[in-house]
Amino acid sequence: SSRVLEIPCVCDDVSLELIRGIRAHCDHFFPELKKGDIERAQLGLGHSYSRTKVRFNVNKADNMIIQSIALLDQLDKDLNTFAMRIKEWYSWHFPELARIVSDNYVFARLAKYIRSRSTLNEERLAGVEEITGDAIKAKEVYDAAKASMGTDISEMDMINIEMFADRVIKLAEYRQRLHTYLQDKMEIVAPNLSTLIGEQVAARLISHAGSLTNLAKATRFHRPD
Repeated sequence: SSRVLEIPCVCDDVSLELIRGIRAHCDHFFPELKKGDIERAQLGLGHSYSRTKVRFNVNKADNMIIQSIALLDQLDKDLNTFAMRIKEWYSWHFPELARIVSDNYVFARLAKYIRSRSTLNEERLAGVEEITGDAIKAKEVYDAAKASMGTDISEMDMINIEMFADRVIKLAEYRQRLHTYLQDKMEIVAPNLSTLIGEQVAARLISHAGSLTNLAKATRFHRPD
């Protein structure tokens, strides 16, 4: 400090202009510097500063919630689109299945398991019952397969339907894991708010406000449609 060194310190427009000039012409004052050293040093300083800001960001837990709820909403839209596509595709072969099974995840699992309806026999009925979780519904699927009005499709078409159904199943299972992760995260970050309005609505409020701190400071909060 100026008291220890007994050197008066001045910080005004003139001193700032001098520092700017030194920084601009630093390569002339230090001949040992190679071309581009100053730019690399400035870039490294900027990266270090940014890393420090991110590392010590008080809202980093909020950021994980904001990203998770955004991904969850996107997955819901994609899953609905993909489920509609797999139903339309497989219904060419087994149209009665969509009427019996309304759940998209269960439908995709059944489409992958049954494949060609002609191969569905009493020995495989236990697998259908395991997927649906209902013996009566499994029997309805079995009976409908025997009297189905659907058209026959080639093995190559069935392979593509099976692969797409597998993608839908994995995406639905990942969506469930992400929802569990969001629940656990909300229990840590905002347990009271999650209890009051549910973790998904609470996460959307945090996302819309930008952070939990901003949400807490808000006197009134209106979420536009």
